[in-house]
Amino acid sequence: MKKGTCYLLIVALILLLTACTSPQSTLSGNGKDGGSSSQADENADTAENAKPQPGGTLVISDLSGAQKLDPHTVTGAAGIHYLENMYNTLFDYKEGTYGELEGELVKDYEVSEDGLTYTFTLHDNVKFHNGDPLTSEDVKYSINRIKKLKVRASQFSMVKSIETPSDTKVVITLKQKTAPFLTFLANPVNAIVNKTVVEANGGSLDAADGGSGPFKMVEWTKGNQLVLAKFDDYFVEGKPYLDKVIWKNIPDATARNTALRNGEININLQLTPKDVKLLKKADGVKVDSVTGSYWEYIGLNVKHGPLKKKKVRQAIAWAVDREALNKVVKFGQAEPLTNGPIPPGHWAHSDEAVYPKQNIDKAKQLLKEAGYPDGVDLQMIVSPNESQVNAAQVIKQQVKEAGINIEVKQLESSVFFNKLGKHDFQMAVVGWVGFVDPDEFLYNIFHTRGQYNQQDYSNPKVDALLEKGRTTLDREKRKEIYAKAQKIIAQDAPMVFLYANTQSSGLTENVHGFDVNPTVSTKSLVNTWLSK
Repeated sequence: MKKGTCYLLIVALILLLTACTSPQSTLSGNGKDGGSSSQADENADTAENAKPQPGGTLVISDLSGAQKLDPHTVTGAAGIHYLENMYNTLFDYKEGTYGELEGELVKDYEVSEDGLTYTFTLHDNVKFHNGDPLTSEDVKYSINRIKKLKVRASQFSMVKSIETPSDTKVVITLKQKTAPFLTFLANPVNAIVNKTVVEANGGSLDAADGGSGPFKMVEWTKGNQLVLAKFDDYFVEGKPYLDKVIWKNIPDATARNTALRNGEININLQLTPKDVKLLKKADGVKVDSVTGSYWEYIGLNVKHGPLKKKKVRQAIAWAVDREALNKVVKFGQAEPLTNGPIPPGHWAHSDEAVYPKQNIDKAKQLLKEAGYPDGVDLQMIVSPNESQVNAAQVIKQQVKEAGINIEVKQLESSVFFNKLGKHDFQMAVVGWVGFVDPDEFLYNIFHTRGQYNQQDYSNPKVDALLEKGRTTLDREKRKEIYAKAQKIIAQDAPMVFLYANTQSSGLTENVHGFDVNPTVSTKSLVNTWLSK
């Protein structure tokens, strides 16, 4: 959950391979019109490629390299990508979905009728990389260590007690019902670590491997490269397929794309819209995209000036043409948000459009009713983020026709985010990324006491819904709760929601089984293989 500085985040693009629901269509999706013989050859090739082939070295590159490797203290995206392949968690994000979970170390679990006690049964014969068995005591130790190290302690503040009645049984009792609890357990860096390794390294895993994941560390050059090797005693039979994974830090986008086209790397993890336009034409490369978790918006400070009036905020929301903005700024590759921030593809997304399309007449009428018949003057701040600077300029032109006159002021990043943190702004274009549970999307941003409520928004009805959503365990009931909350928030307009970006990766055509995930998770490397 990091504030949206774009160069660190997912950038958008449209789903290019709409027919690539199977490896075959991806591999043969070059428009060739072959005869029967070549078709037979293709069929033979795809049949062979459908069967995972063990072995090989895969090279993957991202925007930056890790600075430390302790899962319980790391916060940078690069470190998280490394560690999620070295460690296991109790739960995991389910591949091919967004917001769905499945057990990883947990084979089975039960929840008490009062929703307070979780009984987890772990898989048998799980080993750490040094050969030590992974037991329930390691789970207890790891959660207590996360709380002690504070970085993600808040995700376990509701834990009342942890009991370990057997080596494979863990009983966690909560102080109160917490719907996102399992999502917190699936956070890739809320990992189960080896106490022996921690203590042998002076209490820190910054440069050590205390994991049980599918790959073990061979060599790490801080900020530059990580070499991982297959863990032969991994508890999932037959996995991983790859012998070795090499993470390379290549900060320059052009250099990453060149390396991918030349076959020097197999995966370019995060592509910009420009990258996508380039790589879709490259031989031997495929691009895969999904709706991502990076959403952008116009934040409106509801405490001061004209924006205290809801009708002024609603006028802005009606005056913005999201479709046109998407085409100009995102090359048409994002998903316009006409309701709340939870993007399409998430189980809690709402299809009910509060602002279905631009309506200048309605915006003018709202301004008139708010006491601004001759228009209103406002200031919008923006960071150096190129797409957000472009968005601010387009928005300025779009809303001018309604009588909304915006001065765009670009600020250095630290100044910009400092102003957001201090609520010292009228309007701001910015974004959030990395949320999974709807509670993460809404509670801390729109609850009156929310930690990141920079707009100073407050609505008792929304507060009540968000509190109910946090403590309601039934998903269908939660979906209804969050649909109501998003609609009220959109109507109150403390934010003008713009669009959800897509997550896109470029892969060489011999890569199979890699899941391009909305959260940018790379845990599917355990299922990834290379065709010969």
